[in-house]
Amino acid sequence: MKKIKLQLFGNFCLQSDKGTLSEDMISSNQLIRLLAYMLIYRDKVQTHQKLIEIFWDNDSRNPKGSLKNLVYRLRNTLKVLGDDEYICTHAEAYQWNPEIEVETDYEQWEKKLSELRGLKDEIQKEKLCTQIVSTYNGNVSNRIANESWILSRVMGYQSQYLDTVKVLCALLEQQKRWAEIETYSSQAMKVDSLDEDIQIMFLRSLYGQNKYDLAMLHYEKVNKMFYESMGNYYPEKLRAEFQKLLTENGDSITDAEELQKDLSTLEETKGAFFTDYQVFRQIYRMESRRLKRFGMAEYVMFLTLRRKNKIFEGTAVDPVLEKGMSLLEKQLRSSLRIGDVVTRYSVTQFIVLLPACSYESGIKVGERIERQFRDTLNKMRLELKVELQELSAYECE
Repeated sequence: MKKIKLQLFGNFCLQSDKGTLSEDMISSNQLIRLLAYMLIYRDKVQTHQKLIEIFWDNDSRNPKGSLKNLVYRLRNTLKVLGDDEYICTHAEAYQWNPEIEVETDYEQWEKKLSELRGLKDEIQKEKLCTQIVSTYNGNVSNRIANESWILSRVMGYQSQYLDTVKVLCALLEQQKRWAEIETYSSQAMKVDSLDEDIQIMFLRSLYGQNKYDLAMLHYEKVNKMFYESMGNYYPEKLRAEFQKLLTENGDSITDAEELQKDLSTLEETKGAFFTDYQVFRQIYRMESRRLKRFGMAEYVMFLTLRRKNKIFEGTAVDPVLEKGMSLLEKQLRSSLRIGDVVTRYSVTQFIVLLPACSYESGIKVGERIERQFRDTLNKMRLELKVELQELSAYECE
């Protein structure tokens, strides 16, 4: 019996002892979709009517003729694998030739997943997890991944892959193999960057390798991503984990002066350092200790945005205020210096830490921000309240 191999993960590919058919060799998306469908459901006879319903919309002219033509083209395309009859014709139906055996990567992958569920030995479990994760090569080809007939399968594979990565990383964490955890979790983030558990594993791996400043920067990036994608500025599990890591490794984190020095050397860093409130608190406390040691004074600026002649009740998203806050953030990014630290404290407030800045200079900075921000408002009825307090007088709760 003739056998061919189907690779569904990553790039679609068929191989036989006569040749190879990769997706790059198939220019028509309709052709590759029909081929994939016939292979995945090769154990069933597919009626013309069903294939037409799947691959043509109701407005198509002569869909039966189009289907017949597509099958003809498919048969010619498959000749690169040999001269066998791959598509059988039945009465008003087609089927993949049951005499041609198909070995698929996704079915082998599913078998390994079933094996994993029954394993208790951790060494064998780690070995099998590694095989499962390495076989998964970016899910199903993008040229078919969004088709309704395969979408549930794609989503299921993605979920199973992420679950396996979590199992693998948990096993590796017991042995403190942080570099491997970083590799596996970073690969998984490309599949689903909004999976909090994966983000937590990646963060732990950085801390395990003493990459503290990189962990801080990554945490800030992830918070911003969650906020932009889901409107959830503080993903709770990630936030709690980061606070735990800060507590456990506090003595190893650089002080604000050193952190700002490191940040200023990054090419992409321009202007102030924007961070979430958890990191801001940590920097504030380190800066407070430094000031206490040297008897210096520094200042914190509070910027509160509000509607003119209207009280913000905080119960719903105000699109005008949200747009105003975006404009204010842009203004802060362009106005503040490298070394200044900014956090978005609430829906309507920013807090700015101004190292090495006198009270008089802080007042001038606030006036400049207020003036330049006012120029960007056009007809939006918003007003900005700017307050300056000495750092030592501010309780960072």
